[in-house]
Amino acid sequence: MRSLRHALLPLATLSAALLWPSPAPSQDAPPPDRWSIMSQRLDAVWVLDMPVATARQTVDGAIDEAVNAMNMMLRGVARPMIRDNTPVNREIELRFREGQNIFVRFDTRARYTTPLGATRTVRTPEGDSMRMTQHFRGENLEQVFQADNGTRWNTYIPLPDGRMRVDAVTQGAMMPQAMRFSLTYRRQ
Repeated sequence: MRSLRHALLPLATLSAALLWPSPAPSQDAPPPDRWSIMSQRLDAVWVLDMPVATARQTVDGAIDEAVNAMNMMLRGVARPMIRDNTPVNREIELRFREGQNIFVRFDTRARYTTPLGATRTVRTPEGDSMRMTQHFRGENLEQVFQADNGTRWNTYIPLPDGRMRVDAVTQGAMMPQAMRFSLTYRRQ
């Protein structure tokens, strides 16, 4: 019996070491300042890194794919409506401001400022009301625009070569399939 207990002791010690929670990181080293890191990566004026016609084809292809999943009766109405509400942004300005406020400008048509992580009601260029939230998702900045007819997510992804990819997803009650596309930008 004693030899069995003696043989199991190293196994029990190893199991306890694996299952016991590891100590918390030292308080001497502060965690990285995520706001500062994201600001360094994304705070800039970004310009489309492809011809506008190519970007428009990318967006129109995504619109067609989403619209083709709709009822045939809705397609003719939905396609131009979605196209009108999905412009190709030639320029996007992102500014990380004091008090953890993020400013965004899309070309010359729309500009918004919201606190990080807070949802605010803003107005579209047409004067319609929508809710906007900007927050960090992993190593990226995500914007969520919610209106009565749907939701749009823009995710700003810093690329290793210094450019930025914007992944856009739009989903609405009348859309059985989300519209998805990506465009690449470079610092101006």
